[in-house]
Amino acid sequence: MPHTILKLHDVSFNYPGENTILQDMNLEINRNDLIIIKGESGAGKSTFLQLFNRFCDSSKGRILFHEKDLNKYKIDQIRRSLIYLPQLPVAIEGTIEKNLAFPFSFHSHKNKKFNPVKAREWLDYFQLNLPLHHDGLKLSIGQKQRIALIRSILLEPEVLLLDEPGSALDSNNKRLIEQKIEHIIDSTNVTVLMATHSEVSFTGTHYRILRLKDKNLMVEQ
Repeated sequence: MPHTILKLHDVSFNYPGENTILQDMNLEINRNDLIIIKGESGAGKSTFLQLFNRFCDSSKGRILFHEKDLNKYKIDQIRRSLIYLPQLPVAIEGTIEKNLAFPFSFHSHKNKKFNPVKAREWLDYFQLNLPLHHDGLKLSIGQKQRIALIRSILLEPEVLLLDEPGSALDSNNKRLIEQKIEHIIDSTNVTVLMATHSEVSFTGTHYRILRLKDKNLMVEQ
């Protein structure tokens, strides 16, 4: 029987003093689900993803994580379990290894240890045939996006919140990323919510496409 990991009950969001962006949303997400969130620019896709790890909080309604109100969890516990990957990848000065390892120094990940062997395996898996000592600031935007995704995977979250992960990639590499995401779900028990404005090439049968339109979610597939 599917295990429900996230639930939205009549969730709305607006910034103080501004119009409503998201309104009366209801959704159940099971473990290992792949949820594709589509919508025009400005529809609220990023805001929707950010609600799940409390970069912003709903103005109305409830979000449940393992049947418990999201607001009842400590922030560091949420950020450890539900990792948000922004559209523009972040790279710090230093090597690829340093870029992959630096989140392990955060308080929220103090119980995890960076494993360079696993890092090498994921680099190869995403066809980044670069040494760990390669300068992270000399990577292309597309390479940085893949490094950021690998960094998130190494932290072993329960949920990955991916905001346009293929936006800086050509069509072939975008297709590669989507194929890898499907395999990651099958092999690691992670649940993925992915925002995109473009068409997707997923081949599995367990994904759902939802569209943000008129401030609410509509089932597209």
